[in-house]
Amino acid sequence: MSTTETTATAAVDVDVEAAAVITARVSALLGRRLTPAEAERLGTAALQALRADGWTVQADFTRHRVHPQLCAFDPTLLAGLARGCSTHEIAAATGIPHATLRHRIQRLRGRIGAVNTAHAVAIAYRSGWMAGLDPEPRGPITLSTRQRQILGLIADGHTNEAISTRIDVCRDSVITHIRRLYSVLDASRPGGPPTAARPRAVALGYQHGLLPLPTAPTATAV
Repeated sequence: MSTTETTATAAVDVDVEAAAVITARVSALLGRRLTPAEAERLGTAALQALRADGWTVQADFTRHRVHPQLCAFDPTLLAGLARGCSTHEIAAATGIPHATLRHRIQRLRGRIGAVNTAHAVAIAYRSGWMAGLDPEPRGPITLSTRQRQILGLIADGHTNEAISTRIDVCRDSVITHIRRLYSVLDASRPGGPPTAARPRAVALGYQHGLLPLPTAPTATAV
């Protein structure tokens, strides 16, 4: 990435976070008199007005780091993903505008080298960042050899198409295996989006010893 692109990306990060701060304060002050969407639009408009008036908005993100690769809000995002929550549910629970939350997840993935949210949860467990999240109770879980193989590939960030190629079966068979895997793990939440079951299945795999953890957790290099 060029210096110009890096600078532009940093400016976007600051704008998104600054607008989120304004939005949160507006929501706290006005409560139900504004919808979350209206508060978010007001936050963005207020930031644009400040910039148009010549104000400079800066942020020191290092002050909010709990780990060289994690911001203070990242463990909460990872825990929500591990519990199978949708991004809308995490946004509602944390009071963060949905667009800002999605942006934070994207930035988190970039920092830790995750290709998707399931991979991000796997990296978090391998790095020891999820030690404070209690395992979800389950009875004895028995996976077939194929299900265990597919769970490992999901944890490594592979898509269904990539898994199909890796294990040399058709995509429809992969989907069937994954559905059965979710059923055995009880990874799908009633009414929850199917995409949310993927990171939850990975989390359950680590919580119940179905996926291997490093002997000594180490942070993943970016």
